[in-house]
Amino acid sequence: MKTKVGGILRGIYTDSSVSSIKRFRKGVINETYDVKVNGKSLVLRIYPKDFWKIEKEEYLYDLIRKKTNVPVPKIIKAGKDYLLMSKVEGKELSVGDRVLVRKAGELLAKIHSIKFPYYGWIIGKEIKPKFRKWLDFVNYDVKSKFRKIPGEYNGLKNKIRDIIDNNKDLLNIKSKPCLLHKDYHSSHIIVDKNKINGIIDLEWAMSGHNELDIAKSCLWMFKGKHKLEKIFLDGYKRYGKISKDFIERKRLYKLIISLSSLSFSYECKNRKWCVYNLKELKGEINEYNKAY
Repeated sequence: MKTKVGGILRGIYTDSSVSSIKRFRKGVINETYDVKVNGKSLVLRIYPKDFWKIEKEEYLYDLIRKKTNVPVPKIIKAGKDYLLMSKVEGKELSVGDRVLVRKAGELLAKIHSIKFPYYGWIIGKEIKPKFRKWLDFVNYDVKSKFRKIPGEYNGLKNKIRDIIDNNKDLLNIKSKPCLLHKDYHSSHIIVDKNKINGIIDLEWAMSGHNELDIAKSCLWMFKGKHKLEKIFLDGYKRYGKISKDFIERKRLYKLIISLSSLSFSYECKNRKWCVYNLKELKGEINEYNKAY
């Protein structure tokens, strides 16, 4: 693969020298490389499939840059199966840094300030399929997740379906659809010299309800860290709105997030993830039933 990376770079920088190519360890589907061309650090992402994600990330980074002051990578070149962009220097956010945790909340609210006319997944530059109601999208999405999970867990699926049906009022959202990062956690919030230097990885971004994004961030970054979660939410509220029903809705979103994780595990055919995420999902269902 390094030979391919070198070929891509030499095709763009015909009279330059590539001094280093290093693959990032993270990344399940796509391959991401830290490369140096003429002493300058860049990031190259190679997509083995779903080539529409190239157009999508290029479109969304540009949209965020135009609509907000949220720092994001600059796209240098989009190819048939790759994306070359500037490197955001720094390290991932430490969730113990209260100042930057608050700032991370502010930046997420600014991303959510970008509105769309419909709910749905972003494919290339379009929303496909389009839904006018958030509840309709959630029902569609849950069905698609169910299809990736073996039939032996149909009983589990029925429990999830019942919980969603019994709480559909929480999904009757009146606010406009907005841009969700969908993977907004410390690994994708890059800090340097006591500031957030950039927000990266928009592969899973979609048009949806802002509180789903908030709930996922809280679940992944602040589990059991209630004071830090409050700081994050206070930062968010500086530029965005959180409804009075968020606490109740967050419990439902956690269940949906766990379902998505299990579905993705089966899609990747990763047995270890499947076992772990199945346990997590069962735990969320039990916790939900205890609360209600």
